[in-house]
Amino acid sequence: MRDPASEPNAAPITPLGSLLVKVHSRCNLMCDYCYEYNCGNTSWRKKPKEMSEAVYEQMLARVREHSLRHGVREQFFSLHGGEPLLRRLDFFRYAVSCAREVLGPEIAVQFGTQTNATLMTAETVDLFAELGIGVGVSIDGPEPVHNKNRVYSNGRPSYQDTLAGLQHLLTERGRTVFGGILAVIDVTEDPLPVFEHLAAFAPPSIDFLEPHGSWDELPAGKVTAEDTRYGDWLIRLFDHWFDGGHRAVPIRKFEELIEHLLGGAGSVESFGLEPVSLLTVATDGAIEMVDCIKASGPNAENLGLNVFDHDFDTALAHPMMRLRQIGITALPPVCQSCELVWVCGGGYLPHRYGAGNGYRNPTIYCADYRKLIHHIRSRLEPILDARSGAQAAV
Repeated sequence: MRDPASEPNAAPITPLGSLLVKVHSRCNLMCDYCYEYNCGNTSWRKKPKEMSEAVYEQMLARVREHSLRHGVREQFFSLHGGEPLLRRLDFFRYAVSCAREVLGPEIAVQFGTQTNATLMTAETVDLFAELGIGVGVSIDGPEPVHNKNRVYSNGRPSYQDTLAGLQHLLTERGRTVFGGILAVIDVTEDPLPVFEHLAAFAPPSIDFLEPHGSWDELPAGKVTAEDTRYGDWLIRLFDHWFDGGHRAVPIRKFEELIEHLLGGAGSVESFGLEPVSLLTVATDGAIEMVDCIKASGPNAENLGLNVFDHDFDTALAHPMMRLRQIGITALPPVCQSCELVWVCGGGYLPHRYGAGNGYRNPTIYCADYRKLIHHIRSRLEPILDARSGAQAAV
């Protein structure tokens, strides 16, 4: 297969802007759709359970080296898992203080974490508020919906434990670090009760994500690549939200698509053609691709690099990383000629995989996104036309 990243007109390397830091490689849940444990990739079994201080500090040295070389003055660290709260709380204090000491005044660093909230306590919230660590919570909807997929390894449901943990973030102090909700879509459920349940927590945002899949392994609930049941689910939710259903609660996917349709630049790697500047550092110090790419198959994340022997420039120059930075050049002809390419961007890289062409395919959700994006555009056009007419009349 031709390597588009090797083309002479490929875009320049975009410096690192954020790191997914795998502070723990295990989880206390066994969610059915998990890319880490249930999509055929078993690399986690070979990783240390916890990132050592030696690995963390070497990673920081590489971040400082890279940031100063490229004039980058801000970085974002997502302290990730597995389940990050399996780490003792004193690790988080160490991680923040050490980062600020090593990176110094030259490089500001912000912190976040994504948790299933089952281990969240008032003490956790107090510490995270003190340290300025933002917290995203994974919860899929009302109890029956959530418990269909998000269970402990023995099959015990997790909703009540997640709810108890989430309550700590709904306090006055907790809301200072509450970053939002991440929910995985179940197309067999009505989106409106799911959204209303999550919106009742008044999160800063909700991110509805499709389950991982590829051209070789279709996502749950998708019978063929051409069916649009995910698009239909999202359209029903969009109309409810756009027409006033908890409009105060941002739905990230819709806001990103609207931003791109209006000619702006988005902030997530699943849409648009903007270069991605995110890398993962595993518990053993390996520098890896975006974590979710593990859903593509064994070793999909492996770049053969680590923070002890390689710098981040080397990682960002890797052909797999270049696929995420060279924009339209990385896409197949069918995407390059599509009128929606500047909005969709080919979709999320892990969802483009197929054994024949690797990642040089449209997203497996292409049919869904085409329908959804056309629908959103059709809802925006009358409003924009009306505003243009009003301005012209002034």
